[in-house]
Amino acid sequence: MSNLTNTLTNSKHFKLTEVANGVYAAISVPGTGSLGNAAIIDLGDSTLVVDTFTTIQAAEDLKAAAMELTGKPVSYVVNTHWHSDHTSGNQVFTPQAQIISTTTTYEIMNTFGRERISQQQLKPDSIYKALDEVEENIKQETDEKLKQEMQWELASDREYMSMLPGLVYTVPTITFDQQLAIHGRDRTVQIITYGGGHTQSDTFVYLPEEKIAVMGDLVLSKHHPVLIHANPKEWLTILEQVEQLDIETIVPGHGEVCSMNALYDVKGYLNELLTLVEEAVAEQISIEEILVPLAYQEWSFTTYFKGNVKKVFEFITR
Repeated sequence: MSNLTNTLTNSKHFKLTEVANGVYAAISVPGTGSLGNAAIIDLGDSTLVVDTFTTIQAAEDLKAAAMELTGKPVSYVVNTHWHSDHTSGNQVFTPQAQIISTTTTYEIMNTFGRERISQQQLKPDSIYKALDEVEENIKQETDEKLKQEMQWELASDREYMSMLPGLVYTVPTITFDQQLAIHGRDRTVQIITYGGGHTQSDTFVYLPEEKIAVMGDLVLSKHHPVLIHANPKEWLTILEQVEQLDIETIVPGHGEVCSMNALYDVKGYLNELLTLVEEAVAEQISIEEILVPLAYQEWSFTTYFKGNVKKVFEFITR
């Protein structure tokens, strides 16, 4: 990490890692209002940010960091997908920045996403009640790793709820369907989608000269992938297409900056989950009996495993 990133005002929400000259990963600190990772890319004559965190406060810190690191205001924001931990900070960057996503992501955000936020703002009490129940469940949890993760998740959710009254849901302003290139003075970025895997539509940002990809939640490092809105087969197909690109370094949606090994890990996880559920169905064993495989027991996001199993079951038995 350069001296410059060390001199930045520290944010409780993320830590900065210099991935290449002018390319920075903002890695989420667990239990804060970031939840997902983000990235800052200096194009030379303009600045691009990838994803905007869960809260306004985390996004404001990201905007300040981008300004300090590049000396320029942010001109472009890419939303890799519609989930709130990658889009809730959008309002901080407008109107100065154009927000870019796939057409499908825009459509989901402009309908379902907008309606969901309105409901949350109108009826926060039911969410607060659910969070209080989670807090009680945490007190009963005996698995210390799981307990820690539940505490982080609860803390992030409470930060989100405290920010919610001031949230102005802000949707993308530029959309594309396959690929979009932005040519800066110093570098070109390619914004690419191969369809939907983690969600109905997923985008990643590719820097061909630097061999870097900012992958959103298509690739997580030492975290369970989240399958709540996923198509696991399409996800695997997308990762196979990504493998054809010349990539050495990945900024994942969650976890530390990593190599292509993290992509191979996600492929292994999805394949293993499909196999485990298919075997359980064939042998008429309850999917409740499927335990976290040894290879993934130390990964974060353990709370998502049971939901992932259920999602795969629904996928293969539909």
